[in-house]
Amino acid sequence: MDKFQERNLDSGNIFLFGEIDDENSQQAIEQLLYLNSKKRARPKTITVWINSPGGLLQPAYAMVDIFGKLKSQVRTIGIGTVESAAAFVLMGGTKGQRLLSRYASVMIHEYFWSNSGSFTEIKGRQIEIENTRKRQVQFISEYSGKTLAQAGKFLRHEEVWLCAEEALKHGIVDNIY
Repeated sequence: MDKFQERNLDSGNIFLFGEIDDENSQQAIEQLLYLNSKKRARPKTITVWINSPGGLLQPAYAMVDIFGKLKSQVRTIGIGTVESAAAFVLMGGTKGQRLLSRYASVMIHEYFWSNSGSFTEIKGRQIEIENTRKRQVQFISEYSGKTLAQAGKFLRHEEVWLCAEEALKHGIVDNIY
């Protein structure tokens, strides 16, 4: 880590750029836990800057799970594009501290899963896909303030693109940055 990155981290800034996968979510989680464990200069608020085309949903959920265990509040700021799994990280920040830059966009869609294999394998995956969709709907409901029915209608197979004002209206963020 160079001095500039170290200074940003010590100031409480974490950058989630690019595709969300196991590797960059591990890095973000390690940084979150590092900042949380600092004895003398733990930041009151940790800021997670997000510019991501999305990626894997489970690593995104892992980050949000960690958000809820930290002593610091987690401000999430979406810049550029915040798509798919990244939108769940954006929503998972501390209520009142979820921001989206004026010219950023958010895209949400149902979990996408590519399937192949035997009938029995695909049948088993179908159950997990249905459970994952239920968790997505529950997540959107919890973090946006929508009812489960509203969240279920909002989460569709096709992509739902939102500008900053629309993301604010739908409860994805709390303010425009």
